[in-house]
Amino acid sequence: MTIMTDAELMLGLSRHLSVYQMGTERAALEQLEFAGRVLDVAFRLRGSTTSSADRVRAIGLDVGLGPRSLKDVVTTMETLGWLSVVRDAGNAPISISESIPAPGDLVASAPQLLNLLMVEASERAALAILRATTLQPLLVEDALDTATTAAGVDGNEEAAEAALRHLTFLGLVRRVVADDGREVLYNPNVWTQGDAIAQAALRAADARATGEVTALLQELASNPGLPEAHVKSTESKWVAFAVSQGLVQRSVIQTSEGLEQGFLFTPHLGRDPFGGTVGDASGQVRQLVGSMIYAATFAKIRLIYPDVFLRSLINRGIAGDVSSIGTDYPMLEKAGVVKVVPGSSSSRFRLELLQSEVAEDALKLLSTREGSNGSSTSDADAAALRAQRSYIHVERERARLALTTDTDEVEQARLLAALREVPVQRMMGGRS
Repeated sequence: MTIMTDAELMLGLSRHLSVYQMGTERAALEQLEFAGRVLDVAFRLRGSTTSSADRVRAIGLDVGLGPRSLKDVVTTMETLGWLSVVRDAGNAPISISESIPAPGDLVASAPQLLNLLMVEASERAALAILRATTLQPLLVEDALDTATTAAGVDGNEEAAEAALRHLTFLGLVRRVVADDGREVLYNPNVWTQGDAIAQAALRAADARATGEVTALLQELASNPGLPEAHVKSTESKWVAFAVSQGLVQRSVIQTSEGLEQGFLFTPHLGRDPFGGTVGDASGQVRQLVGSMIYAATFAKIRLIYPDVFLRSLINRGIAGDVSSIGTDYPMLEKAGVVKVVPGSSSSRFRLELLQSEVAEDALKLLSTREGSNGSSTSDADAAALRAQRSYIHVERERARLALTTDTDEVEQARLLAALREVPVQRMMGGRS
């Protein structure tokens, strides 16, 4: 599994590009921007059954679509079989019924959408380079090789070079020249260490470990907090290498009985590849996630559903009643995240939550893990979950208004009221 699907990349690109004036570089990615807007509208309309034309226009405005662009989006969705439009005698839309696929299928439909729009080779290459340089810093030749082997771009070096130029101009890829003349590419929105991260890519290339690190990061992308002892994608020596180079983060959990286990994370946690958010999951969050996975994997009395336990701890402020709580959380206690308190007997203990924000962030990470809550999650389902969390919309309230079902007139009024707050924010935060 890659760290981001084409659907997620197109949604993010459409929003990132919207803050730029139309020029050569933005125009070169126009079809990707349009595809992202199709998906944006689809996620908002899904589940609404039938909507009035006015409601759909209001949603279009919220996405940033004028009447002509919205018409093109609706036509595209009709061609895909996602919408059915009832029109009056003058061909003006009256109502729109949706049969939009389930989230997993919607994410998986990206290739169909790309083919329908006849997206050019350079745009496909841009998706490949953006995905690769978000996952890890790479030598420029490795990133271009990835792009030229993408679907429909095989052997097209010119398209790959053009894609790299567009992404660099738009601030989604940074190009660094090392002292020895080699060039490294990385996404500066997720690899926030600065140009020093280029050295990690050079060392990985010199050690012939680029592929090993890629496989490890892909494994961790779907399993944040994976026990180091359970890594399947590569050998332990490459895990140690990735940690030493800052490409992977390790949290160590120690118990009062002297037991110790390492848990691995990517540095991407809490970061937006398009620059919409900053920061990272704190060490305390990683430590809490590691502690929950330790309890589910290595403790004498196993925690069956760590995400359910943590949710209960957040809601009630206290959870658990087992002996192992008395030995397995000294590091979390020392960090001031939780407190171990007496349970129902002298040999049982409970956890009392002291930092709810840390716990809430940890729960988000636990919920992204494959098979969380005992389920068996496919790659497509996990990708859909990431897409929903990250891209249904930045402004959660506006997204909720676009997808809930009050009467059309009331909902439209509320949605348009929310829209009036947007222009100033975009002017303050946008680029020109």
